[in-house]
Amino acid sequence: MAKKGKFIVVDGCEGAGKTTLLKALAKEFSSKKILFTHEPGGTEFADKIRALVLSEEAKEVGAETQFGLMWAARAEHLKRKIIPALKKGITVVSDRFDSSTFAYQIYGQEAKYLEKLFWLTREIFLRECSPALYIFLDVDPKAGLQRVASRKEKKTHFDEWELAFHKRVRAGFLEFLKNVPHKIINANQSMKVVQDDFLRIIGAEFSTY
Repeated sequence: MAKKGKFIVVDGCEGAGKTTLLKALAKEFSSKKILFTHEPGGTEFADKIRALVLSEEAKEVGAETQFGLMWAARAEHLKRKIIPALKKGITVVSDRFDSSTFAYQIYGQEAKYLEKLFWLTREIFLRECSPALYIFLDVDPKAGLQRVASRKEKKTHFDEWELAFHKRVRAGFLEFLKNVPHKIINANQSMKVVQDDFLRIIGAEFSTY
C-alpha cells in the first residue's frame, strides 16, 4: 500500500505572489510527484462553480451564497482529485483552500455568524485529509492591490473590493492560522527573498516525508 501523500496549501491576499512561487516550486522539485491544483475549482465541475463565483453577477452576492458555492466546489475537488492523489502517495499543493473561504467570506464579507458552521463543515468534508501545512504569504493589503493593478490580466471582482475589505481578509487569514499547522512568509520582501523562504519551507517538508 502506497504511503499517503502530503497535502500543502499555499494562500495569501491579492498580490501576494502565489502564482510566481508555485511556478518556482514546480521547477525546483520537478523530480517529485506533485499534483498542483487550485481553488475554487480543480475539477471540471468545480471549475464551472469557479466561473460562477468569479462572474460579474456574483459581485453583489452575499457571503452565505459564496460560502455555499465554495464548499460545494471543494467537496467535488476533494472527492475527484485531492483524496485519490493522496491515497496514491502523491503530494498535493493547492493554490488556495478553505483558508480563503474563512478569510474572504467570514472576515472579508463580514459574516462571522458563519464561523461555527465553517468549522463544522470543515470537519465533515475534510475528515482524514486535512492539510498538513498551510503556507501563508503575508503581504500588506495596499501593496498587494498595487501589484494587482499593475498586472495585464483581467481583474476579478475580489480585486476591486475596497482596501478595508482586503484588510479584513488579512485579519481573517491570521485568525484561521491559529487553528492549523502553518508557516508565515513576509511577502512584502523582494520576490527573490520570498522565493528562497518558500522553497526552503517546502524543502524541509519533503525532507520529513
